Amino acid sequence: MRWLAVALVAVACAPAPVSPERAAELCRNEPGLADGVSGNVGVGVGSGGGKAKGSIVLTDRVFNPEDPQDAFEACVRRKVNGEPDPTRFGITIGAST
Repeated sequence: MRWLAVALVAVACAPAPVSPERAAELCRNEPGLADGVSGNVGVGVGSGGGKAKGSIVLTDRVFNPEDPQDAFEACVRRKVNGEPDPTRFGITIGAST
């Protein structure tokens, strides 16, 4: 009986397949991450004065960059087939004022 409970939990945690249109929507950021480097900068003004922030993200893709179109197509294929995303390792460095 325990094996049945474990099997049900494992199935419930698996990614669910989605339509190709929804997969393309979910994967729209994938090409920008294909080379392993991304970042952002933000500036704003509020009642407390000016604020600025920025960050850079480096992942293991730096050592094995992918073509952006290939990365997008692989992401869509994974989502449509209900496969999990590959494990990625990285670091985010950021600051704000």
